Amino acid sequence: MGQNGTCSWEDAKRESNLVKHGYDFADMAEVFDGRLVVTRQDIRFGYAELRYNMLAEFHERVVNVTFTPRAGKVHLISVRPASRDERKVYDERKKRIVAEGS
Repeated sequence: MGQNGTCSWEDAKRESNLVKHGYDFADMAEVFDGRLVVTRQDIRFGYAELRYNMLAEFHERVVNVTFTPRAGKVHLISVRPASRDERKVYDERKKRIVAEGS
């Protein structure tokens, strides 16, 4: 199992995610730095632990990060480019926050 100060992951899952989506779990700690994110609990299935989907900007792209809190870290399950609908949700939230701050 791999980890850094913020995140943990299964090494095989890290490799398959890198091949499939081009994102390395080892680089994802920065999306948990307090930046604007949109997070929702994933309730599609009866998972054994709480699972979340988070939309965040990463290197000027919006990504969907699936994770679960585990042992004081964020355990990464998947990182992929956000879908068109997910990008719309993220952009609308960002515009709302900017408008509220003006």
